[in-house]
This record gives sequence, C-alpha cells and structure tokens, in this order.
Amino acid sequence: MSHETWLERLEMLLVRFSHLGIGADVASLGLIELWSLYVYLSRLTDG
Repeated sequence: MSHETWLERLEMLLVRFSHLGIGADVASLGLIELWSLYVYLSRLTDG
C-alpha cells in the first residue's frame, strides 16, 4: 500500500470514527503513530 493511500484512508476512517474524539490529536502524531492509528481503526471496521 502506498504512503498516500493509507493516509487518505486514515482520513476517511477518522471521519467515520469522529465520535471517538481522535481528530483533534492527529496533528501532533508522528508517522509511526499515524500508522498504528490506521491499523487500529481498520480493525474496528472489520468487526
């Protein structure tokens, strides 16, 4: 998966899970932390 692809998908996941209140903290996260957040939110969508 390319760098832009997962970051774009992360943005969509953040909108989908906005009720978790994560959006405000995203700007302060590093690339590894963003990847971890992406993996976590992706797992939530898989059920």
